[in-house]
Amino acid sequence: SGPPGDPLRAFGPIIEAIIPFSAPHKAGAESYTDRAKASPVPPPLSFSGNDEDQRTVPNHSVSRERSIIHKHPSTAHDPKRTRQLGKELVWLRDPVKLAENTIGLLRNDDHEKAIDTVRMASKNTSCTVSWNHLIDYDMSKGKVQKAVKIYNEMKKRGQQPDAQTYTILLRGLSWHPHRQESLPRALKIYHSMSADNCPVKPNIIHTNTVLKVCALAKDMDALWGVAAKLPTRGMGASNNLTFTIILNAIRSIAWQNDKDLPDESLDEKSLRRQRAVVQGRKMWEEIIPRWRAGDMWIDEELVCAMGRLLLLGSTERDFDDILSLAEQVMGIPRQKRKLSGRDELEVDQPAIAPRPVVDVGAPGPGGITVVEKGKVDPPGLENNESTSPPSASDTTLTPALTNFFRPASSSKIPSASISNPRPGRNTLSLLLDACISLRAIPSAQSYWGLLTSPTGPYNITPDSENYHMYLRLLRVQRASSLAADLVEDMHSGSLADMRMLAVKTFRIALSCCARDKNNVHATAHATRILHTMFQTLPYPDPRAMEMFTQLLLAVARTDFRVAVKGLQTMDPGMMVLNRAGNYGGGADRRGEVLQLAQRFVGACDAAVGYAGDRLEREERKWLLQRKLMW
Repeated sequence: SGPPGDPLRAFGPIIEAIIPFSAPHKAGAESYTDRAKASPVPPPLSFSGNDEDQRTVPNHSVSRERSIIHKHPSTAHDPKRTRQLGKELVWLRDPVKLAENTIGLLRNDDHEKAIDTVRMASKNTSCTVSWNHLIDYDMSKGKVQKAVKIYNEMKKRGQQPDAQTYTILLRGLSWHPHRQESLPRALKIYHSMSADNCPVKPNIIHTNTVLKVCALAKDMDALWGVAAKLPTRGMGASNNLTFTIILNAIRSIAWQNDKDLPDESLDEKSLRRQRAVVQGRKMWEEIIPRWRAGDMWIDEELVCAMGRLLLLGSTERDFDDILSLAEQVMGIPRQKRKLSGRDELEVDQPAIAPRPVVDVGAPGPGGITVVEKGKVDPPGLENNESTSPPSASDTTLTPALTNFFRPASSSKIPSASISNPRPGRNTLSLLLDACISLRAIPSAQSYWGLLTSPTGPYNITPDSENYHMYLRLLRVQRASSLAADLVEDMHSGSLADMRMLAVKTFRIALSCCARDKNNVHATAHATRILHTMFQTLPYPDPRAMEMFTQLLLAVARTDFRVAVKGLQTMDPGMMVLNRAGNYGGGADRRGEVLQLAQRFVGACDAAVGYAGDRLEREERKWLLQRKLMW
């Protein structure tokens, strides 16, 4: 122990009790208290031992392995653990076995033992894969700083990083793009790969990953700086994922600017969005010639990224080009006549046939019969390749930019060099969205039937978002009967899947009935939807029921008995909400229930007022009771 005036004297026994020695305390050696006072922080990481190191290691000839173990507290003061790990390493000399052991330890969240094992094995074994697993584990846990430290330690221990190491690092940084250090660190790692002394050169996977970091960090300058260095041909050339990331970044920045510039005028917002659309059009002008030459392939994700960017436009030409885009790349025939006066070189298709017959009970989803369209052989597209980067300030659409959404002529392009991507659910949603923007409801129904028909060439199985988009389409058309049939089929019919039925489903369907208030059967259709909601949701949705009361208020003027019957249909749901009390405890939910109660009372008053003396005694008594209850 130290001198009488030493402040650490009283804590000497406690420190010696909680911090074990790695070797027995020898007589005549200085106490641990004096050593802690002289060196309050651990020694720096170094492979050269000093006098202090030799006192803590039993063998004075400090080997590299024991020196490494000493620098990490997990094994420095536990010789039993060190011997145990050494015995295990005898059976883990194969790098594959060591990697499997590392994965097993990390799955059990035993990160400490995993890293100690890999550290000891690094002396005699090339274990880059195991180090990669350690880096990936920390990145998945959000420990970016720790993962980079393990990467640096890996290099210091003589383990050479491979291409997968850099992919894991850049991918992990893309998982946390909003951290201040993520983008600079990703760019530093990516550019260091291009150095002469780096054995691993960046490939397109590394480039796409760092582009994703730039896109998620909302830094377009850094994104264009990386993309400008890509070659046009070869292994490092841009592929479909590269263009998908860039197009999505352009659209995301345009949406982000809407939130950042709330005082921006409508004209300025429209001009800024049009600049984003022109950037995408110029990029697509470079994609199509490469695709037709066989230098790259196009998938559905890239097509939909371009289509979603066109949806930002403010003109009908932008929306109509989405239909031409699907025809150009995927071979989906247009279900709407092209806009007149767009281009003298374009060949117009015949006008759309009358609205197809819709029968939800048919075998296909929605069961829409598609009218066969006429075949058109439009002229080919001239290959105007441009390698210059898109200019955000240019908003003038040149003739080359207005004509490239046309199918290629088979006489110019060999069919073997083109592979049409197969449309899926994303394409279906995009085409429906474009038709709704164009107010082309019959065309949207034709696309739905063409793409979802089980006997058709595409046979797409719609998901919940596709059904919600189709319900919005029916709402625009005020087709309450079709909406009710579709909801019932989603619940217990041929399309039954309870995962597809959500609160949003019933809100859209009942709002469709509310828009169809002039239809005498709209209340009956809404009642069917209401019964389905009672059978599906644990609690009725107040906003959906409020839409039902709006329909009853409109119907009460012409037929009060239908309104009274509708109020009685709502009664079980109102009682459930009454018993539920706070309905989840949220202030918004309580406000929705109170607003529904006001609407319900208003509908009761309207029914009594419009009926006058024609109400039966029991009906009037029930209405007054419900009015007093709420």
